Amino acid sequence: MDAQEEIGQNLEDRIVAGFLGGVLGDALGEPLEFLPPEERLRRWGPLGVQEFVHSGQRGHFTDDTQMTLFTAEGLMVHASGGEPLLATLHRAYLRWLLTQEFPGRIAPDRYRDEGFLLEAAVLYQRMGPGRTCLVSLSQATDLGVTAVNGSKGCGGLMRVAPIGFWAAMDPEHWDLPRTFGVASGAAQLTHGHACGFLSAGAFAVLLRETAGGTSLEEALRRLLEFLSSLGETGTGVQRPLQTAMELAEARTAWPEAITRLGAGWVAEEILAIVVFLGLAAPDFLAGVRLAANHPGDADSIGAIAGQLLGTLWGMQAIPEDWIRRIDGIGTVHLLVSQFLAASRETRNG
Repeated sequence: MDAQEEIGQNLEDRIVAGFLGGVLGDALGEPLEFLPPEERLRRWGPLGVQEFVHSGQRGHFTDDTQMTLFTAEGLMVHASGGEPLLATLHRAYLRWLLTQEFPGRIAPDRYRDEGFLLEAAVLYQRMGPGRTCLVSLSQATDLGVTAVNGSKGCGGLMRVAPIGFWAAMDPEHWDLPRTFGVASGAAQLTHGHACGFLSAGAFAVLLRETAGGTSLEEALRRLLEFLSSLGETGTGVQRPLQTAMELAEARTAWPEAITRLGAGWVAEEILAIVVFLGLAAPDFLAGVRLAANHPGDADSIGAIAGQLLGTLWGMQAIPEDWIRRIDGIGTVHLLVSQFLAASRETRNG
């Protein structure tokens, strides 16, 4: 194997680990979402959930994984077509809306036959979908048009990892500004607050850089420089990231870091929490467990942390038996394999 082949294999390993790590973190945090601290303590003790809790120690992923899969499918559909990318991603999210049995204003016959995810029965269930995503998509009248609302929830952030991975596979055509712009635009289809969509752009950049082999510290440096170039626009995301970096450099303990980084219900706070774990967690599983037991939006923090930690640590750090025990994991494996193949074809074509 020559050096170029080895680089390509390492890149794909990190991308697969990013996808699967996100699913694992999502499923680990799923039973904790919306439970008050006292109920969590009563059920699972001071350490919280350390394993999947459903019958047979199985894990159930949520809307975070569902929408991530549809983002990946949208990128693949775009690669084989020619329409504007944001319109193609918008249609992908409208296909997800069909799985939620939620009516929309745009007729489904315009997009339902794209891709294969609508054939996956496991996706046809509501897994805690965010109201902002449901309402924004159901009220859309034109493809690619941004939502008009003040939401800075994490519904945009939690689904854009495939954009960062796609960019990492083709860095010549997907530089940092383009990656940031596309991911921000994809999130803005549902989330109108700048922190809601710029956090998504920032996360995709971090995944692009780290999947390509750049250290998280260096990726953060590049991202912070880019956010600085945006002036006041980028400060709402830049400042929490700087705080996360400073806390990690000071070796701040997790309980104190939680109090400093926010409640974990909005995008910029969740991004900072995940970055702190990326810098401070001793290994993949320890980091994902901390993320999934965060007192905020547990499944989303678990999913986003799993995407970053998986990308950083690679497949060798993710327990195979955990992946096998996630319901619907076959659909994820099929999607990821097709995603990698489509990216290779696009790059080599």
